[in-house]
Amino acid sequence: MGSATDSRASQEREFIKTASENDLRQLGLASASRPSLGADLDLLPIEHRLRCVQDYITSFQYNHTATTYFDQNKQRPLCRILSTARDIVRQGLPIKCVEAVFLGLLLTSGWTDLDRVPVGYKTCVAGHVYRHIVLAVRHPETGRWGALGLSRRAELVDKPLIYSSLADLLAAYVASYKQWWHTVLRIRIGLPVPHDVMYDGQVAWRQCCMKVAGEDWSVVRSKVNEHAVKADDLWAAFLVGKKGFKP
Repeated sequence: MGSATDSRASQEREFIKTASENDLRQLGLASASRPSLGADLDLLPIEHRLRCVQDYITSFQYNHTATTYFDQNKQRPLCRILSTARDIVRQGLPIKCVEAVFLGLLLTSGWTDLDRVPVGYKTCVAGHVYRHIVLAVRHPETGRWGALGLSRRAELVDKPLIYSSLADLLAAYVASYKQWWHTVLRIRIGLPVPHDVMYDGQVAWRQCCMKVAGEDWSVVRSKVNEHAVKADDLWAAFLVGKKGFKP
C-alpha cells in the first residue's frame, strides 16, 4: 500500500512540475499571483524591503502535504541552496518553512546592511514533536532584530524589525507558541550567513543549541545574547575550520 501511495505521489509531483499554467488553472491548482519586488527594492528603507520580501514569501501556498517539491537538504553549499531558491521562484509550488528560509536568503543576498541568522525551534504539544525554522535578521545600524519565514500559523511566520536583542525576538516566538499550547523544548541558533551568492561552503545552521523547557528564561536570555555578541567571531573561526562547529 505504501509503495503504491509513494508512486502516486511521485506521479502527481511530476505532473504538477510539467503541466502548463492552463492545465493547472483548470484543476484549480494555478499558482497565485505574486507581488513584484521591484527593480528599486534596494533603495527602500530596510523595514520596507523586509516587508516586500516577506509579502513575496507569504504569497506562496504553504505545503500541508507530506510531499515535498524541492530539495530541503540544508547540509549543502550555500550556492546550491540558493539554486533551490531560484527553482522555487520559477516553479511557484507550495513550500514549507525550510524553503521559505531558502527564499529569504536568496532575496536578501547582497544586503550588506542586514545580518541573517537561521533559528530553529523544537516544540511539543499533545505528545507530538514539531520543528520549525525562521530566518532571523539584524540591522546593524539600529541593532534591531526581526525575522522572515512561513508557517501554518500566522503568529509563527515573521516578526517585524523592532526587537532590541536576539533574545527578545526569540521570546516573542516562544510567546506565540504558547498561544497554540506548544512547549518550546529547544532552540537552535546558527551563525551569520554570508552574502556571497557563489559561496560554496556550508551554512552554520545550529551553532548554539540550548534547552528551553524547564529553564529559567533569564538564563536562556543570557546565553542567547552572548551568542549574538560573539557571532561574527564565531563565524570567522567557522570559516578557518576550527573544531567544535556544527553545520
